[in-house]
Amino acid sequence: MKRYNRFLIALLAVSALSVSACKESFLDLDPNNAITDQNFYQTQTDAIRAVNATYTPLQGLYNGAAWQILDVMTDDTDKGGGGANDGVEVFELDNFTLTSFNPMINTYYVQNYLGVQRANIVLDKVPAISEISPSVKSRCLGEAHFLRGYYYFMLVRLFGDVPLYTSPISLDEAFKISRSPKAQVYETIIADLNKAIELLPKTRYTGDDAGRVNSWAAKGLLSSVYLTLGNKQLAAQNAIEVINSNVYNLNANYGDNFSLTNENGIESLFEVQYRTTGQTWNFFGQGQALNTFMGPRAENLVASSGYGFNVPTPEFVANYERNPAGVIIDNRRGPSMWMPGDRFDTYVQKASLEGSPNGYNVRKYFVPATNVNADAGGWSCALNVPILRFAEVLLIAAEASGPGAGDQYINRVRRRAGLPDIQSGLSDAAFLEAVYKERRVELAFEMKRWFDLIRHPDPNYMVNTMTSVGKNAQTKHMLMPIPQGERDKNPNLTQNAGY
Repeated sequence: MKRYNRFLIALLAVSALSVSACKESFLDLDPNNAITDQNFYQTQTDAIRAVNATYTPLQGLYNGAAWQILDVMTDDTDKGGGGANDGVEVFELDNFTLTSFNPMINTYYVQNYLGVQRANIVLDKVPAISEISPSVKSRCLGEAHFLRGYYYFMLVRLFGDVPLYTSPISLDEAFKISRSPKAQVYETIIADLNKAIELLPKTRYTGDDAGRVNSWAAKGLLSSVYLTLGNKQLAAQNAIEVINSNVYNLNANYGDNFSLTNENGIESLFEVQYRTTGQTWNFFGQGQALNTFMGPRAENLVASSGYGFNVPTPEFVANYERNPAGVIIDNRRGPSMWMPGDRFDTYVQKASLEGSPNGYNVRKYFVPATNVNADAGGWSCALNVPILRFAEVLLIAAEASGPGAGDQYINRVRRRAGLPDIQSGLSDAAFLEAVYKERRVELAFEMKRWFDLIRHPDPNYMVNTMTSVGKNAQTKHMLMPIPQGERDKNPNLTQNAGY
């Protein structure tokens, strides 16, 4: 599982497709070795392969849509790259000129629904398998509930009302389904995560199963869902239960969260599993593409030269705390981003690079080109990408608990960063501002900022923040457009206002 099993994923689509049967007898093959939904879901191995395939849409989602939307659209980063004509679709996101035809919006939508469909198939087929141990069956069903909840959580926050289905859907049904109210979608997410908490083990996985989610991961994600909904009581309750479990802890070194030698470590509740498999120039293979896309442009520090996208903004850099001499004292800066003068072996970051006039680049997903076992080139890097870390659970507990009770949780994060405790006795508003700033720096370039901007209790927070840094965001951008290609296939899909 550590690097999702390679498998004929097409088998998972079988139950969702209607295939015309040919009557000619010469096509009736005997023996018939084709994989179908009638002959596949029979054994424990089949169940494990099916749930493994439910994780794989995460790879394409985080390679080819998540950072472009959830980072580049924010005040944390700008597009970078080789100019306005290099990655036009990302330029549209950065400048809020996107339309319903934007391919990144389409990829985000499709990858999440691919995950939903696969989770539904697991939940439909696995209960009937008899050749499986009760513990593995429970685990497979729990993982499917978790993943379906996660995929819907990604969808509802970006699009609002979305099509909701909890059983495998045929193509004919997919072309007719309407959008469901987001409140109903959230009900399903919460139910899925509670079921996952019930079914999944509470121990961390090791060996070949490292990377599988457990009950605590589901509880941690549930705390994030409740925080998004403004239910601070349940957000705090679930986050604190994870904290008090003592199953997770902060890495002593912040940079270990982004290290090949520490994947699925003590701080990781959930991360995207990647490996190098030789595939090239492909967002949807098993290799991670962020290393190439975010590496300093044309410096050959990473394989495929480096493209220099997702460039940190000066306004973001200003959030790092400094000493009286103006020197950054936050030890998260170095592992998070390149600044002029930073070194790796003989490489020295320049004061200005193509696409990065201030010499800034993201470093969190860096694997050097010299490590040919981990970065094979052609967008095929082995480094995992974190989705939910223990540090975020601490910050959820802090925000949901409020000033006083929440101080201990934010201070744990700050102390690891080498920073002093926050001022005690802050007002509710000042404490929220402090937590937001801490989240911004701690979780920088981990595709969290956009969701923080749009969930803020001030409904104008996102627009005001974006306009303050020169981005042309409008109220309509609180939701992204439903992809036009999906609406062309399904006339029952309505569009969000303003698109």
